[in-house]
Amino acid sequence: MQKTIFVAVIAVGAMLAISSFTSPKGVRPTGNACLGQNNDSLVEYIGNHCQAGDTIATKHPAYFCDFNHTVAFNTFNSAMCIYTGKQAGERVPAATSASSKDQNPKTGS
Repeated sequence: MQKTIFVAVIAVGAMLAISSFTSPKGVRPTGNACLGQNNDSLVEYIGNHCQAGDTIATKHPAYFCDFNHTVAFNTFNSAMCIYTGKQAGERVPAATSASSKDQNPKTGS
């Protein structure tokens, strides 16, 4: 497993090094892989160890990945991508009570 993750991180890093540019969000790939102690940890368990622009592995790419760069998915149900440097907030606002009434059709009469 560690070998597979290592090879995938190297491949993603090589692709990004070739096309290293600053995204509209200001994230520039560092060329570094941010890994845990066993070189196989996901960013969710590393905390503030990673820097913006590092290549990371995550099970939640919508929260941590810069989609202006390549995102690679693997068979372990996780993604490898460029870290934005922080966790994104929710993209779908919570439904208000008035709008939730409109969305739920009435059943029966």
